[in-house]
Amino acid sequence: MSDSTANSPKRPKSASTRELEDKLDSLRADMDEIMKALAHKAEDEVADVKGKIGETAEDLMADLRGALNEIRKKAGTAEQVIETNTREHPLQSLALAFGLGFLISIVMRR
Repeated sequence: MSDSTANSPKRPKSASTRELEDKLDSLRADMDEIMKALAHKAEDEVADVKGKIGETAEDLMADLRGALNEIRKKAGTAEQVIETNTREHPLQSLALAFGLGFLISIVMRR
């Protein structure tokens, strides 16, 4: 069975068909513009998010630097306290070091 419209010669397009095609072309152009606008909007949003992430990362790094400085101060203070106590009580310090070493060796064997 053959299709009669496939074998028939092309007929001139009617005015309503041309109008529909023109409207379709117009819709395609409008869709292209909308898609371009959405792409630009997405690019702007991504740039904003990247900027916010960068600011947050900088803030976190500043907080981490502050915490690290605080830890260094406390470690220095602890070192001074340990040194002072060791000088004032050498035998107790030696016994404590021996006891801790002994306990650690027992735990490591298990």
